[in-house]
Formats: sequence, C-alpha cells, structure tokens
Amino acid sequence: MTEDAAIVRACAKINLLLRVGPRREDGYHELVTLIARISLADVLLISDAPETAVDCPAIPGGDTLVTRALRLLCETAGHTSGFHVHIDKRIPHGAGLGGGSADAAAALRFANDLLPRPLIDSEIHRLAALIGSDVPALLHDEATVARGRGDRVEVLGHLPAGWLALAHPGRPLATRDVYQRYVADGRPLPQTIALPQTLEEMAALIENDLAVPAEDLEPACRSLREQFMALGSMAACVSGSGSVVFGLFHTEQEATTAAANVEGAPWTATAALGTHPAA
Repeated sequence: MTEDAAIVRACAKINLLLRVGPRREDGYHELVTLIARISLADVLLISDAPETAVDCPAIPGGDTLVTRALRLLCETAGHTSGFHVHIDKRIPHGAGLGGGSADAAAALRFANDLLPRPLIDSEIHRLAALIGSDVPALLHDEATVARGRGDRVEVLGHLPAGWLALAHPGRPLATRDVYQRYVADGRPLPQTIALPQTLEEMAALIENDLAVPAEDLEPACRSLREQFMALGSMAACVSGSGSVVFGLFHTEQEATTAAANVEGAPWTATAALGTHPAA
C-alpha cells in the first residue's frame, strides 16, 4: 500500500459447527469448528504513529487484543514506530461473534501492509495463533475449518448465500465459564468437513457442543433459539460460547422480520453470509 492509513471492516463470525474434544495438556480443549464470516463488522481506522495506541470508546479500559497484535507485529518486523487504531465497535462484546479476534486479525493484516517490509503470510499466521484461538481463522474472508485450539486452519471457500437474524440476551457469557460447564459426550471429532453447497446442507450441519452449557448459564439463549425456530428459521443456535443466538433464513426480509419479532433481546441485527454481495 502507498497510503499511510487504512479503513478496515473487521467482520464478525458465527460457528456453523463446533465440536469439542478432550482437554489438552496446555489446558485448551481439542476442537473442530466451521467458521463463517458475516457482514456485521467493526470498523477500524489504522494509521502510522510513533508508538502503538488503540482507541475504542465502546470498551471500558480499552482494547487489549489489537494492542497486543500490533506490538507483536512491530517487534517481529523490527519496526521501531507503531500504529494508531480507532475502533468503531458494532459487534457486541462477549457474544460468541469473535469481535475482538476479528479486530486483531484485521489489524494484523492491514497494519502489515503499511510496513516498509511486510511479513510473509506464514509469519502473520504464526503471530495470530499467539494472540488468540479465533484469530488465525479470522485472517481469512472465506469459510474456514479450525482445529487444535484454533491454530490449524483450512480454508474451504465461499458458502452459499443466506441471511441471519441475530439476538443478544443482554448478558455476555465468559468462554471459561461455558467450558467449565461443558460435559464431554465421548464422540470422536470429525476428521473431514465438506463445504456446504446449499443453505439446506448448511442448516443440516449446524451443531454446537457448547450450546447446552451456554443455555444452562443463560436460559434466555434457549428462549431465543426456540423463538427463531418458531419464526421460520431453517436452523438456530448459539454462536461459539454465546451469548448471541443466530437463526438462518433464505432472505433478508425473513431475517429482518424474525429479528424484529423476537422477544427478550435488547440487541438484534441481521447479517448476510456466504456469496451474497452484501457479505
């Protein structure tokens, strides 16, 4: 890039499939997840600065993942100055939509482009894995399968076009709390995951091992899922460890109507996913 600043959209994610395996020696659980990027996004303004600073009015105490990502980037690249980032936060915090990880991944990608000597892709991926479990997958715009603790990423490609209704019960859920409540069922993790070719295939694939503990901790999540199904969604589920619940629909109008009619959610939104131009 020749510009000295970049305006970047950091798109949220949903977990279409999330299977959790046994706990590893490092304390993380082995997992397999199919991650889809959606059109709901934070907006970042990234520019050169004497030292790295991140301004995010929506987060009390400021951002940490983006700051860590950019400092690690500069240290690895031998870049003696830094970056200033302003984050316009639109993805709810503690929602299972990967907002902080998406911000960190976007900051890594685009700040790297501003460096005099950018790092190669494999180095960016290595840094992303050091920052957070979701960050490596969110370096990519296409649907990805993440394994291990999220550090082993396979890019599958573009999903079929669809629309989501999203609903947040107003209470964030801590990932640690949800995992502590998770009870393993002993099923082996899937070895392969095929890219869904239709919305019907996508709906049939949706599954989340963390949905039960998330709904136990926040019963409103169960109510929101059941309401979306009653409102005609093809499938509905908690995303990640919650607490946002999504419903899958064919059309924007269906998703908008469902988001407008669901009860018990202080925050609702619609978002596109897949090959739809809005995504």
